[in-house]
Amino acid sequence: MARRLWLAPFISLVALSGTPRCTPGDGAPPAVRVLFPAGRSVLEAGRLEFICVAAGDARRPPTLRIDGKAGRWELYVLPVLVARLDLKPGRHAIAVGATKLEVYVQENGAQPELAEWPLFRTHPGGAEGWKECQACHEVTEEGGRQSLGALREPAACQQCHSAEDFQLAHFHPEKPLAGCHQCHALHGSTAESLLKGPRKQLCAECHD
Repeated sequence: MARRLWLAPFISLVALSGTPRCTPGDGAPPAVRVLFPAGRSVLEAGRLEFICVAAGDARRPPTLRIDGKAGRWELYVLPVLVARLDLKPGRHAIAVGATKLEVYVQENGAQPELAEWPLFRTHPGGAEGWKECQACHEVTEEGGRQSLGALREPAACQQCHSAEDFQLAHFHPEKPLAGCHQCHALHGSTAESLLKGPRKQLCAECHD
C-alpha cells in the first residue's frame, strides 16, 4: 500500500540538494548549506558557481575564503549566496563563515591523488555549473540584486527531459514523481543519476 507522498506546490532552495560534506566550526550547526558543489569531491573544471543557502535569520552574508584568501559574493538576495570561482587544478579549501569544505580540481581529466574522493557530476551538463538561474527558478530583482523564488517544477525539467525519456528511466507514471527534487539533487551530486540515496530506499519512501 502506498504511503503518503508529500508534494508541495513549490520548494525552497534548501530542498534542492542532499546533505553537503562540510564541517561546522566550534561544534555548532552550519550557518549555511552548500548546494554546489559537494565537499570532498573531485571537480572536472575549476570554473564554477559556488552556491549556498544561509540560515533563515541571516541579515548579512558570511565571510567567504578560498585557500585562505577573501572571496566575493555576487549580487543575490539572502538567503541565496553565489560566488563565481576560478580554481586551478589541485586541492582547495573553501570556508563560508564557520562552514568548511574541500574540493579537488582535475587537470586534463586526470586525478593523480585523492582517488577515494568521488567525481562531482554537475546538472545541467557542463563543467562550469549553473549560470542562468531563471532557466529553472522564478527570478525577480530587488535593489539591483537577484531574488530567487520557487523552482518551476516539473516544467523546468521538461525543457530538456521528454516524457518518453522519463518513462524509460523510471518505469513509473510521471504525475506522482512530478517533484523531481524528492529523489534527485538538482544542482549536482556525486551519485549516479544525481540520486539522493539508493534506489530502493527512495522508492520505499512511497511504497512498501
